[in-house]
Amino acid sequence: MKRSLTMVIFASLVFGSSSQAQEGPSQVKEIFRAHCFECHGGSKKRAAISIFDHALLIEKKKLVPGKADDSPLFQLITASDGSMMPPSGQPRLSQVEVETVRRWINDGAPALPADVAVPADIKKGPTAVKGGVGVEYVLQNILKHIRTVPINERRYMRYFSINHILVAGATANELELHREALAKAINHLTWEPRLVRPTPIDDPLATVFVVDLRTLGWQLRPYERWQGGRKVGKSDFNLFDLALLDYPYGILYEDSNTFDYLVNEFIVPSGMAAPIAYVRADWFVSTILMSPFYEDFLLMPYELRDLETKLGIDADANLRDYVARRAGMAVSGVSRNNRVVERHPVKHGAYWKSFDFRSSKGLENVFRDPIDLHPTGGEMIFNLPNGLQAYFVTNNKGVRLEEAPPEIVTDKFAQDKIVRNGLSCIRCHDRGTKDFIDTVRPALVRLPGSPGFDKRFALQLYPEQKEMDGYLKEDRDRFESAMAKLLGRPLVREPLIPVTGRYLDDPLHLGTVVGELGLTEPGGLQELFRSPQFVGLGLMSLSAQGVVRRDGWDDYFAPVVRFAGLGTPVVPLDGVALREFPTIALQPYNITMKTNKKGNVFEPGDELVITVKNDSAREIYVELIGTSARGRKVILTHEPIKVGAGQSYRYPGKGGLKIRGGVGKEQITMFASFNEFAGGELLRGEYVSDRVIHPYYAYSKTGNRYVRRFDAESMVKKTIDIETK
Repeated sequence: MKRSLTMVIFASLVFGSSSQAQEGPSQVKEIFRAHCFECHGGSKKRAAISIFDHALLIEKKKLVPGKADDSPLFQLITASDGSMMPPSGQPRLSQVEVETVRRWINDGAPALPADVAVPADIKKGPTAVKGGVGVEYVLQNILKHIRTVPINERRYMRYFSINHILVAGATANELELHREALAKAINHLTWEPRLVRPTPIDDPLATVFVVDLRTLGWQLRPYERWQGGRKVGKSDFNLFDLALLDYPYGILYEDSNTFDYLVNEFIVPSGMAAPIAYVRADWFVSTILMSPFYEDFLLMPYELRDLETKLGIDADANLRDYVARRAGMAVSGVSRNNRVVERHPVKHGAYWKSFDFRSSKGLENVFRDPIDLHPTGGEMIFNLPNGLQAYFVTNNKGVRLEEAPPEIVTDKFAQDKIVRNGLSCIRCHDRGTKDFIDTVRPALVRLPGSPGFDKRFALQLYPEQKEMDGYLKEDRDRFESAMAKLLGRPLVREPLIPVTGRYLDDPLHLGTVVGELGLTEPGGLQELFRSPQFVGLGLMSLSAQGVVRRDGWDDYFAPVVRFAGLGTPVVPLDGVALREFPTIALQPYNITMKTNKKGNVFEPGDELVITVKNDSAREIYVELIGTSARGRKVILTHEPIKVGAGQSYRYPGKGGLKIRGGVGKEQITMFASFNEFAGGELLRGEYVSDRVIHPYYAYSKTGNRYVRRFDAESMVKKTIDIETK
């Protein structure tokens, strides 16, 4: 990640060390699985090629070990004409993936490792868990484990799974990468001093894990309930509930006795925000390490001054007393322009602050005055109590940024190149702090006479390189020691780079979506994807050895679950990521929401008016919620408003909402239904984004069973962005 707002992400991209070289064939196999297997894998051998048949590739001279440029396989994946593979219309390999394949071939093209064998039955004590893959296997293991936990302790247990990746096939190395990614991610999201390794509960496969919320501090309940502009009591929602509210792959398995037992014995008694027995680890590490979840889990302030107060740092006093140390670079390798870094000691290690600039001219030239700086923004890096690091990116006013401007900073591991606080920084700083060479002090030493600033103070502030190297080694050793303790060995390869890359960027083929649906085989999915309701959605390609992208799959996950008869999807309506629902017309709704300005772009002093038009054949109930650029929410309608067929609802009833300048991008969200529904409850806490919660998945007890009270799929959700010039 370029830092500048800054961080140009750099790392060893492919197996550069001997330890990493052993992982090369496994990396290549996952690349082939994502891009080639659907047409050239299993029983499908287009052009008589099986991509995992190493001997056949060499026999047919598609692969020339030691000579990538002479290998037809490599020539096809790098071609730019009609011969290219994957073919036109399919996602190409990324530059990093191409270089990974090149290195593998040039290193002799060693054989690809076998996938993990999944036993039909897994013996556990006096009973057996049927199969080794699929949702029933995961649920059975969770049920077996939760029954070993004392009843009053169960509410603190939360479960993760990587089992779905076994359906399409996975090597032992790939499974271990997912385990390590989960372990690393959860320890980047806690202020607790002890490192926590998720505990596998399904030996020998080790694909289902449990974590005790208390070991990570995630049992903390940061929210107060608000009604009518005042606090009315403490909310029971904890930090992990923020993940459950946004989890897009939840399903109520109403035909599963195992799931029924979990509802009664675990899910409802635990008071979860959503009835979700487990979350996928790949989703968690790829989503919760990004804004706003990353900052919410760590209870990050919005202002830099508040962060420094939380960390016990008095930056001005540290500068005055020569406690802080600086270094500056004209060319840093991580920023387009000159930059300065500043280190402060803190209780658990170090706090590094970067000063970054849009140019190296005028007041932004650090050599003009290395004491009085005028940065565009910066990145803060500080140690957590467990030895890992946390990150905070700001603008020039010290206000927190979730995404850095792409014209200044880029993330080379992200397909869209956008730097997102949290994940981008963690993937870049895979070894902790990065080395640098200070060029300010050598320039100060050679300055003659009076330079226009306090040269003596500057020389004390910018120490000799040897001193800065000592700090860098100390801080890097602290990080690497923590990682070695967490993993049980020194870190060889940053696990979050491949795991999040596969989740966020790799195309999904039929075998992948089968696993993501909790199934063990395609069954009638190919026919389902050929049906009229899915043809127009772009999912038909899955029935013809094609692929879909992650965002498209997530949009249509709920209707696929419903039409395939797998259960009831737990739609994350109260999540911050889901902007629109439904994506398929499951109800005859015809509702529009708009403002009084074209493109929803306003200038300071304008008045904002929101209009909801109901062109449906029936009356609807509507709720409106506003969200500020800082995540502050307000329920605009005190209760859902009834809007008749063919009628409109105007908010506010008279006049308009006066627009203020400098507020950033805001949002208006509408919830609507033909049925009356309970209005949302506002939750607000310190250093955590507001949430508005509805009882969409509340249960009531009937006899010995819990029964849902509301059909969440009857709801409509629409979101529009409001921009201020």
